[in-house]
Amino acid sequence: MGDAQARPRPVDVAYWLWLVCAALLVLFGLLALTSPGTAIREELVERGANPDSVDEFIVLLRGSGAVSLLTGLGVGLMAGPTRAGDPRFRRAVVALSAVFFVLQLGLLATGLGQVPTLLVSLLALVASVLVYLRSSAAWFAGE
Repeated sequence: MGDAQARPRPVDVAYWLWLVCAALLVLFGLLALTSPGTAIREELVERGANPDSVDEFIVLLRGSGAVSLLTGLGVGLMAGPTRAGDPRFRRAVVALSAVFFVLQLGLLATGLGQVPTLLVSLLALVASVLVYLRSSAAWFAGE
């Protein structure tokens, strides 16, 4: 791990990107989980949606919010040890970021995802690339 040398700048940038992503994902997740179901139901029914499918949509919205919340917490908790040079946490946070991005792409393609959440997951992927740059490799020497 990286005690003998200075931490590479890309690792620091990735850390701050992951922290911003984590905060936004937690915020988006809480918004989806706590939004009033009756207001969503009324709005969708007014727009002509089938009342039976509205309940299913609300459940999917809440599920998506829970996944965003948990992903945000996971990314936030793993960013610190990754910044400290732990290669196991680097692999884990990169894998979580990639899986969440693919999930958001799928949700957006089916009409259930939101563009802001996809953009946040894209930022997490940028952070993932930064910790795998050649200039960052020596920091994770234990790998």
